[in-house]
Amino acid sequence: MATHFNDIQAALDARLNSLAGGYDIAWPNTVFEPEADQTFLSPSFLPAETTQASLGSDGKDNTTGIYQIDVVYPAGSGRSTIPDSVADHFKRGTVLSYNGINVRVRSVSISPALTEGAFHFVPISVDFYIYTDAR
Repeated sequence: MATHFNDIQAALDARLNSLAGGYDIAWPNTVFEPEADQTFLSPSFLPAETTQASLGSDGKDNTTGIYQIDVVYPAGSGRSTIPDSVADHFKRGTVLSYNGINVRVRSVSISPALTEGAFHFVPISVDFYIYTDAR
């Protein structure tokens, strides 16, 4: 059984987990209760359509997607350099390996920030792609 999707997410998660700064991470599907004055990161794995990348029934598959990392810090605390640190950590061209697969970062960008309640969210989008054996 191929575990490409799990492996892609694991490679991206491992890279985020290695970010310097000791930020708490609100991992998906886990209990996380932030405090009002806490800065933390919240990743989301957003795969896109997998397409056939080469000819034939054994041709490679191309999977693309976005790994979105919300940098969350207290509302009203001003601008932060954390989004730049996250983006630098996933810079274009970075190759992440996990369980025999290689995930490549195509680009990193920032989206408009949003303030909700006690927190200010700055989304960082890591655009990735990977070629794998056909399913």
